[in-house]
Amino acid sequence: MALTIRKIPMPTAKYSIKCPYTMNPTRIVIHNTANDAPAENEIRYMQSNSAQTSFHYAVDDKEAVQGVELWRNAWHAGDGANGKGNREGIAIEICYSKSGGTKFTKAEENAAELAAKLLIDFQWDTSHLTTHQACSGKNCPHRTLELGWDRFVTMVEEKRKLLLGIKTNAATERMTLNGYTIERATDFSVVYWDKSKKKGDADSYINGGFWAPFAESGVNFTLPVGNLVADIDIASVPIVAAKYLEKHIVNHKLFWGVNNNAGTQFYGKKVTTFVLPRNGSPYMAELNSPPADCRYAISGIPVIRDGVDVSYKNFVVPQGWDASPFYATERNFIGIKGTAVYIVSGTSKKDNFVSSSEVYD
Repeated sequence: MALTIRKIPMPTAKYSIKCPYTMNPTRIVIHNTANDAPAENEIRYMQSNSAQTSFHYAVDDKEAVQGVELWRNAWHAGDGANGKGNREGIAIEICYSKSGGTKFTKAEENAAELAAKLLIDFQWDTSHLTTHQACSGKNCPHRTLELGWDRFVTMVEEKRKLLLGIKTNAATERMTLNGYTIERATDFSVVYWDKSKKKGDADSYINGGFWAPFAESGVNFTLPVGNLVADIDIASVPIVAAKYLEKHIVNHKLFWGVNNNAGTQFYGKKVTTFVLPRNGSPYMAELNSPPADCRYAISGIPVIRDGVDVSYKNFVVPQGWDASPFYATERNFIGIKGTAVYIVSGTSKKDNFVSSSEVYD
């Protein structure tokens, strides 16, 4: 599978009409265009007119074209200004549904691949797939529904498994370096400290020095330090910590910057942060808040940055880190090499300063 996906940016002058709100997606809404135009034509017409109607992708028999950023809403589901479809749904329009035939068949297959890719990117399963009809009752996606919605969902799941299989087979690179196991990550989650998250395999949770112990009324709990964008369900957070975290958790995603720290260790400081964007390559940067477009962000202490060892005294201490993250513990770390993310597993030692997140080259 090698679906071509390209973007035609929405003119910012049209944001107020076509995509006025920021969005944290929770679902994918499938549509049929009821037209016979190719994807680029559908996107350009949508962007050029003055109607509110908008959608994120159009998919034809050759490609998928994106016309609205995924972090902005689109008006497509018919469920009103505050409807879940309009405000939380990624809209995919499948082309050539008016006439059907081989062009539509291929367009639908390509749409299934795009939906599968989005499910992987957002770490969703097929329960996050829905239809325009489910949002507002309209007979859309009309031809996909005629052919069978369950059939389409099955197609998406098959594509999802195939894509994950391709990723797994292409990403089995494993190496050892100075006693550490380094394995390319095909997928991972960043989760609350109190969950199990050891063993550096492809489905591993990632941990490190980005949670710190706190205490209140004799109860011990943990809160983030530095910057963190992580997968968290508020129901999994201990009650004593929930009051600190709940306003920062939206759609099962925690967004926490250094200015939200309960203590003063990192407050207002720029600290080394690993960023995995929704689009683009992972990178490390000194930040005092995680970027809005990132899938994950994790602050930590780098061991190697841009191929150069980091000085604890001159680099780590000024950022606010003390010696505690260097205590010898079994941890997983995050590494970057080129455009790939790696899981680094091993025991940190005070003499080699391995902790939290790591960049190696």
